[in-house]
Amino acid sequence: MTLKTSVFSKMIKLLVQINCVLILSTLTFTAYSQNLTYDAYIRGHKVGEMVVSREVNDESTKISVKTHIEAHMLVKITVDFVSESTYMDNKLIIGEATSHTNGHLKSSVHTVFKDGKYVINKDGKESSLPLESIVGADYYYFETPVGKQKTYALATGIMLDIVNNNDQTFYFEHDGKKELHTFANGRLSELEISHRLYTVTFKIRK
Repeated sequence: MTLKTSVFSKMIKLLVQINCVLILSTLTFTAYSQNLTYDAYIRGHKVGEMVVSREVNDESTKISVKTHIEAHMLVKITVDFVSESTYMDNKLIIGEATSHTNGHLKSSVHTVFKDGKYVINKDGKESSLPLESIVGADYYYFETPVGKQKTYALATGIMLDIVNNNDQTFYFEHDGKKELHTFANGRLSELEISHRLYTVTFKIRK
């Protein structure tokens, strides 16, 4: 084997090793990404959708929720909700949530774990929760809340009681609304939110 051939062979092996590392790195990150899409219905009519995403790496879990509803009640109403959260060791570290109605900001909540407690800024007013660890309600799109009795509402900055109907259905009383969660195969399959005047049902898209 000539010197040129030997050098060329070593370069080929090095490139193959680099490509294998890059491929494995890509697989590591994409294997822990998940997206769930739900169609929203009011009285049997589709009125929008909700997309929930989760990304998991060695250091943290990030969850985002994006909801858009456009319904014709007595007048046309559009509702947009967006939240983003970061968890470490199944503990909420930081969360952001905003709600808009007809294009106008309805509420904005920022939550961060700081100095051994949770600091909450809701619409410019600051408060705190003297707790060392909480889990947001968004965490339970992908996990059944087995053994959990409370969860945190990113949208309102308050703790919620989790009421267990049976092994697969749970509900929260939240901001004057009742939210019924139905699970299948370890993830949320249906969410029913009962308002005073109407009910919105989110069904997972097959």
